[in-house]
Amino acid sequence: MLNLATLLASERQLATGDGDTYRRAMRRDALFVLPGMVLDAEECARAMDVSPGWDGVALTDAQLLQVGEDAASVVYTFEGRRGTEVYRATMASTYVEEDGRAVLVLHQQTPLG
Repeated sequence: MLNLATLLASERQLATGDGDTYRRAMRRDALFVLPGMVLDAEECARAMDVSPGWDGVALTDAQLLQVGEDAASVVYTFEGRRGTEVYRATMASTYVEEDGRAVLVLHQQTPLG
C-alpha cells in the first residue's frame, strides 16, 4: 500500500529531477494543474528538461489521504530555493500503485503569497 514516506520520497525526486525523472515516475496520461494552465505528462516533462532546477527544497506539513486500496494523495507545503528566489506553494499529488511502485497520475499546485 502507498504510504507517506514513499510518496514524499517520490515528490523530492521530482522536485530535484529533470524531464526523464518525471517520465519514469508518472503515468502517460498524468495531468499537472499549475497556475493558469494544465499540462499533460509530456508537456510537463519537456518543461522540466529546460528547468534550471532548485538549489534546495523543503516539503513540510505533509498529509496522506488514502483514496483506495491502490491509490493515495499526498498534500504538503513546498519551498524551493534558487539563488535568492524562493517559491512556496501548497501541492497535492495523487499516485496509484502499479506493479508494486508508486506512479504519479495528478499533480496540483497553488502558490502561497
